[in-house]
Amino acid sequence: MTMHRCMIALCTLALAACSTPHSKQVRLDAHDRYDRANTQVMYDQALQAFHAGQFEVALEHIDRAISRYPKDGSYPLLRGRILLEMKRVDLARESFAKAAELSPTAAEPHYYMGIVLQRWNELDKAVAEYAKAAELAPSQLQYVAAECETLVAAGKYTEAEARLDAVNKTFEFSPVLDRVRADLAGQRGDLDGRARWLAMARLRTEPAKAQQLMEEIAATRFEQGKWSDCIAALEDEAMTEASKRPDMVRLHARCLLMLDRPREARDLMLTMRGQSDNDGRNATILGMCAMRLGDTNRMIEAGQSLTQSRPGSADGWLLLGVAALERGDKTEATRLLTEAAAREPSRELPHRLLAQANPATPVAMQAAKAN
Repeated sequence: MTMHRCMIALCTLALAACSTPHSKQVRLDAHDRYDRANTQVMYDQALQAFHAGQFEVALEHIDRAISRYPKDGSYPLLRGRILLEMKRVDLARESFAKAAELSPTAAEPHYYMGIVLQRWNELDKAVAEYAKAAELAPSQLQYVAAECETLVAAGKYTEAEARLDAVNKTFEFSPVLDRVRADLAGQRGDLDGRARWLAMARLRTEPAKAQQLMEEIAATRFEQGKWSDCIAALEDEAMTEASKRPDMVRLHARCLLMLDRPREARDLMLTMRGQSDNDGRNATILGMCAMRLGDTNRMIEAGQSLTQSRPGSADGWLLLGVAALERGDKTEATRLLTEAAAREPSRELPHRLLAQANPATPVAMQAAKAN
């Protein structure tokens, strides 16, 4: 009987010994699932606060999540994004590096590390991180686009073009990469190529998202000297609101001037009269239009504005001097044009007009000798 009891005890111990590792793993797995469930709630709270712009609150939640469950790479990834928004870039990079370590097949940590490195102007390292992200997630356009954009920014035009060619079939109809090709052409001084790729991107972009593209197309066409094409770009349906901005109105007026349509340009600039013009750019173009038309009232208006906002420039004095000439007041014209010539001695027009107003002035006589 004693022997029988000993055998039962030994068997029980053996069974217990055999079941211990399995039971322990079951308990560990259950505990792990419990920790993950609890930390997921903290992660969700952090993500919600992050999207709401409550970065300090988001950081508190994600730090608790990481403390509770440090094995999930998505947690330090979110922490890095929060820190990046808080401009704590060094700490953000550490978090992205940790996320990459915990999730070696995840592309996002490398993408965000690329952003950090690009901010630090470490462009070669940024390219490497973007390339790694693109390697891990080859179907994600933003990673390839970031890689190519950074290659262009780094001046590595041949490498950028080769990379764009390599992914052409994968992203054949991508306006994003068309836009990168346009930048590449622009950096090479190829305005025609830039305009062509921007136009291609526009064809592939819905009007609601094409405003920035059309602004760049308009600017490129102006640089090309294609004034009518520039106006056409400004009148594109994507520019309905943007075309009313002061910089776009000025660009439109300059094109009209170059097309010898000063009256339309002047009338367009008059729509801006109620807007602030502290730098005098509106008054300068209005004055140019008025001078072409012989509109003394607008010349005086623009000239007075410019002598106040930019007294060191010749433009305002020049406009007032021309207006005085138009009125036949050569004495006042001489005074004003002398002021203009004194401010920009190398500029030809004030000297030429001064000679017309009063050939006897020293400045006019000097200019006559030079000619």
